[in-house]
Amino acid sequence: MVEIQGGIERQLESLTGKVEVLQKKVDQLSARLGSLEKGERLRQESPELQETVSPVPKRKVEQEGVLKKAGTGSLLPRVATVCFALVFALILRTITDSGIINIKLGSILGMGYAAALIIGGWLLYSRKSRLAPVFPACGLLLLFSVVLESQARFQSLSAEMAYVILFAAGAVVVLLGLRYRAPAQLSISVLGSGLVGMSIGFPNPLYPMLAILLFGGVVAAYVAARAKLGPWLRWTTLGLGFLFWLFWSFKLNAPAVCDEPTAKLLYLAWFYPLLSLFWVFYAATNIHRIATDAEDLGFYESLLPTFSGVGAFLVSWWVVVPWYGNTFWLGLAGVLAAFFHFGAGAWLATRNREGARGSTTYTFAGVMLLGFGSAALFGDLLWAVPVLSVAAYLLARVASNWQSGGMRCTSYLFQLAAGLVAVKSGIVAADIVSPLTGSLVIATLMAMSFLQYRWCRNNAPPAVHSAFFSWLDRKDFSAVILLLTGLISGFFILRLGLYQLLARSSADFAYMFRGGQTVFINLGAVFLLLVASSRKNSEILAVAIVVGLLGMLKSFVFDLFGIKGMPLVFSVFSSGVVAAVGSVVSTRWQGKKAKAVPAPEPGPAENVSQ
Repeated sequence: MVEIQGGIERQLESLTGKVEVLQKKVDQLSARLGSLEKGERLRQESPELQETVSPVPKRKVEQEGVLKKAGTGSLLPRVATVCFALVFALILRTITDSGIINIKLGSILGMGYAAALIIGGWLLYSRKSRLAPVFPACGLLLLFSVVLESQARFQSLSAEMAYVILFAAGAVVVLLGLRYRAPAQLSISVLGSGLVGMSIGFPNPLYPMLAILLFGGVVAAYVAARAKLGPWLRWTTLGLGFLFWLFWSFKLNAPAVCDEPTAKLLYLAWFYPLLSLFWVFYAATNIHRIATDAEDLGFYESLLPTFSGVGAFLVSWWVVVPWYGNTFWLGLAGVLAAFFHFGAGAWLATRNREGARGSTTYTFAGVMLLGFGSAALFGDLLWAVPVLSVAAYLLARVASNWQSGGMRCTSYLFQLAAGLVAVKSGIVAADIVSPLTGSLVIATLMAMSFLQYRWCRNNAPPAVHSAFFSWLDRKDFSAVILLLTGLISGFFILRLGLYQLLARSSADFAYMFRGGQTVFINLGAVFLLLVASSRKNSEILAVAIVVGLLGMLKSFVFDLFGIKGMPLVFSVFSSGVVAAVGSVVSTRWQGKKAKAVPAPEPGPAENVSQ
């Protein structure tokens, strides 16, 4: 009995094990069946099942996947739809070219067919069809070709009607793209309408209607960017607008005589109102975006105030000079626009106390407009020099109150720009017609540069909200620009005074003038060496060394072989003075460094011996 009972137990255990194995296989097969029904493959398979399943070649599976995507996806159906739409358009073109119907009727049928495609695309978008993007895109491209050919080749369509059709079709497709969030339709509509509009009537397009068409594209690009659709459209529409205004201003600048037919042909009366419309829109939308959005400023928002405001002013100046001659009213408008930008910058700074986000961009544009506006107001570029110089100093003070590192860096650039404008305007020339005016302008530049440099060295830049001063220039070395601008301005003042003095008293004018300039450079180096020694300022010492080397180079290379007599003696003597003073300053500098290093404390053995 015991043996029989033990055999039964062993058989039960064996059957239980087989049942468990069968249960596992059934579970695996059930899981595989479920995954196959869902169209998925099992990630991991048991070794027992892998032996029973024949492997499928990987290349065959990939080919089947590509064919499946092409056949059951959107590629091949869309290609077929494009072909069928093109076939019908070609049939209409063939009928028109063969003379069965006249050109005007053929153009109307072609535009009607394009409109039907656009409407059909809207209906397909509402039904979420995968063929929906094909119809409006094909309709627009067909409409562009029909309008352009009808107007340029057959003259069966007037320029006014062509612009109206482009504007209406573009507006419909823009609304479609915004409604169903289709950025491709927005791009085709905005860019295509603008390019075709610029081609109509070239090189003498209908400027006012083309400006309205491009302005519609600018508005559409702004709305699309606010809806997070196609932010690149802002750049492309800005580029198209820039090309348009540059071309229009060039055409207006070309005529040498302002006669009425030419003014009427170029639509001079529409130029400034439409240009103001673009500028007002750009300014209002950009200020609204900076004030309401919490996102950081992008490159577009930072560039737009200067690009639109200063660009509009320069384009206007280019047109005013040949047609009106007097730039007083343009200068007054530029000054008023500058104060508007200052007000916008201050208002944005009050809304964002930490870093004054957006204020730098409008202040930068405001200073440039103020400089150019002053030059246009007084009719001479030299008046922009004191305006830029004083504005740069004030900007540095305002930047400290607003804690804006970007504005402080901008103030350095404006002081440098003031010096460059002074050179460009010819105010630094020694033989200037009005030496008193020249000396006053250069003296203002020198005084403001030195004042700004001194103030910046007593007030550290705000590094918390400034990428420039917190990463690129932590020790504010860029403020040396102010010192160099002041030194160069001072040299030009002395040079102007020397020229006026020698022109009235010296017979040996040429040699004395060249040698005197070398003496001024060397005296400046001596002055800087003494100041650096008294203040223990290594930065001023470095500048003094550079100035001294320039003076010696001029003395021993240019003057030694170019002048003679007492002017050469003074030149070489001044270089010797620089070398002597430099030697004394270097000795004292090394002595001060030795005293500043503390003596080592005596060790235990020395203390015991004492």
